[in-house]
Amino acid sequence: MRYIGNKTRLRGFIRRVLRKRGIVPGRAIDPFCGTASVSRALKRWGFSVIAADLMRYAYVFGRAYVETAVRPELKQRILISGASARTLTELARALNQMPGAPGFIHENFTPAGDTGAQFGRMYFTPENAARIDAIRTWLNGAHNAGTLPDDAYYMLLAALIEAADRVANTTGVYAAFVKSWQSNAVRPLDLRLENTIRGNSCHAYQQDAFEVVAGHEPFQLLYLDPPYNSRQYPGYYHIPELIATGWFEQQPPLRGKTGLLPDQHQRSVWCSVRKAEAALEALLASARCKHVMMSYNSEGIIPEDSVERLLKTYGIRSTYQRYHRAYRRYRSDADGENRNYKGNSVTEVLFCVDR
Repeated sequence: MRYIGNKTRLRGFIRRVLRKRGIVPGRAIDPFCGTASVSRALKRWGFSVIAADLMRYAYVFGRAYVETAVRPELKQRILISGASARTLTELARALNQMPGAPGFIHENFTPAGDTGAQFGRMYFTPENAARIDAIRTWLNGAHNAGTLPDDAYYMLLAALIEAADRVANTTGVYAAFVKSWQSNAVRPLDLRLENTIRGNSCHAYQQDAFEVVAGHEPFQLLYLDPPYNSRQYPGYYHIPELIATGWFEQQPPLRGKTGLLPDQHQRSVWCSVRKAEAALEALLASARCKHVMMSYNSEGIIPEDSVERLLKTYGIRSTYQRYHRAYRRYRSDADGENRNYKGNSVTEVLFCVDR
C-alpha cells in the first residue's frame, strides 16, 4: 500500500543497524506499525512482535501479516461466484471473479453514485467500487456466519485494502482525488494474497502507543516510527479505514468534498508540534525495554537535539548513536501553487540507545 513513512525500502538499513548493535531477537514492540512493513521484517528476523496502531487498517495488516503464523485452512468447501473454493488461494481467485454489487463505496466515492456525483468524487471507477462493495459485503457476512475463520478473514480483508489502493484514483493519499482517470484506476480490482511468515507469539492490537508499551512486561526492543509531521493519518487514509472498519451496522456520516470519517478518537498527539516531544518523553519513561530504536527523518517535528537529549536521559548515554541514510522523498503530488517540496531526498535517521 502506498503510505507516508513506509519503511519497505529501509528494512535492509534497519537490519544492518540491529546487527551492528548486537540486538538479538526477543520480544519487540512496534506501536506505530502502519502497514506493518517493519513488524513483518522483525518477525522474519526472529523477533516475537507486538504490532499496534490507532488505525483500523493498520490493525488489519498487523493481524493478517504479523499475528497469522501459517496460511489458514478453510473449515469447509465454499461455493462462490460459480466456483468451489477449498483453499484460501482458490477463495481469493473466486472473489476476483465476483460480479460487482453497487453499495456504500459506489454511492459515495464514484461519480456514478448520487452522493459521489454531488461532490464530483472520482476515487474509484464505478466498476471497481461495485466490486469492492461486493467483496467487502461477502467477507463481512461469511465472517459473521462463522464460514470464514479469523485468520482467513483478515488475510482477505488486507488483500482487499491493498487491491483497492492499487486502483485508487489518487496520487498516494486520499486527501484528494485526481480529476481524470489515471491508468492504474481503470485496471480491474485484483486481490493478491501475501505469504505468511512463520513465527510464534506475535500479536496485533488497535491500541494507543502508550497503552501497548506500558502494558507489557520487560521486552527486548522498542521500535518507534511515529509520524514525522502534522499530517493526521485519519484524513489521509479515510477510505482504507472505511474498508477496514465496514459500514454494515451503521453507515458512518461522511463530511466534506472528500467524504471524511469522524476522526476525533484517532487524532494523534504525535502530529502536534506542541505535544509530540512530551509524548516521546512519556513513552520512553514507561517503556521497560533493553533497546530503543527510533526511525525519524530530517524534517521531523521533534528537533533532533531533543530526541538525542531524551534518549540519553532515559538510556545509557554512552550507547547513544545516530545512524542515517538518504533516500528519495515520498511525493503524493508534484510541486505546484499549493505545494513546494524542499528537495527530492530526505535523510532517514535511526536513533538508538540501550537502556
